[in-house]
Amino acid sequence: MTAPITAPLGAGSRRVLIVDDELDIRATLRAAFGSAGYDCRIAGNGREAALMYDTERSPLTITDLKMPVMDGLDLLRHVRARDADAAVIMLTGAADVSVAVESLKQGASDFILKPVDLDQILLSAERALERRQLLIEHREHHVLLEYRVAEATRELAATLGELRQTYQATLEALGSALATREVGTELHSRRVHAYSIALARAHGIPESELEALGRGVLLHDIGKIGISDAILLKPGPLTPEEWQVMRTHPEVGRQFLDRIPFLRDAIPVVYHHHERWDGTGYPLGLAGSAIPLGARIFAVADAFDALTFDRPYSKAIPMADARERIRIAAGTHFDPDVVATFLAMPLDVFETARARSADRPVA
Repeated sequence: MTAPITAPLGAGSRRVLIVDDELDIRATLRAAFGSAGYDCRIAGNGREAALMYDTERSPLTITDLKMPVMDGLDLLRHVRARDADAAVIMLTGAADVSVAVESLKQGASDFILKPVDLDQILLSAERALERRQLLIEHREHHVLLEYRVAEATRELAATLGELRQTYQATLEALGSALATREVGTELHSRRVHAYSIALARAHGIPESELEALGRGVLLHDIGKIGISDAILLKPGPLTPEEWQVMRTHPEVGRQFLDRIPFLRDAIPVVYHHHERWDGTGYPLGLAGSAIPLGARIFAVADAFDALTFDRPYSKAIPMADARERIRIAAGTHFDPDVVATFLAMPLDVFETARARSADRPVA
């Protein structure tokens, strides 16, 4: 958007179009306005004046009300249709005052009774031009203000874009911190992110809510940063006491994210991703729809990835077999409605998501 340019006042602002069917009145007004420094144009009727106005667009028009061919009111409408800020002064006899008042309603700047008082009409002309200039300056100020608002909006958008990149870098840094402690976590998070977003879209989750879901998926195990390596990296089975410690990672993640305002919307997934539909999960033992929907969607996507990739304690199975296991667990481990959406999705959606997540980081 180009900044508006305000044109300086020049000779054109002192140009006047004088319209009257009486020659002596035209001559008198021309002499008076010429002596006052105006550049005068003369017309004998409204039609002639309209043609002249279309050519030169005089900022000030002084016109008789009653004229042959085209009267003053029609000329006023013609001029105002082409320039809403035009200054038009009407000349009228005493018997036509009611019509002159009507001209004010249609945008005339003033009306002057005949016989014309030259001092009065010159003063009225100055006021009319001042008002016209104020209207123009007001509009140009409004345009300039709009321009500045647009510029500020663009600058704010750029700043927000940089802030979003910073947020994304923070997410990736958090994910990398976790990946250095638990082998395979980073790629697992990318895959589950891709699966979760695809499943959420298919389930009808609004686009405006997908970003928060995505953050929760990427950071779902961030609480494991607070778990000691002796437990997190233990090659064999955990003891009951060790499992008690491991089960604290959703709460650790919740407390961690609660201190970061722009990540708080990730808490529902981070805190509740181990809840189960039948209420046997943790940390709160929520059941059914009391579990946040994002966490229910994540649970299906996470299980699908766990079943279809090798882990230290299990071998990968084909995608079709993984879907069957998830179908069987609907109503106990998983939300039946989310599972129904998952089963209706073609397998190539997940194959494509898996391939893309391996190629590059989540954007």
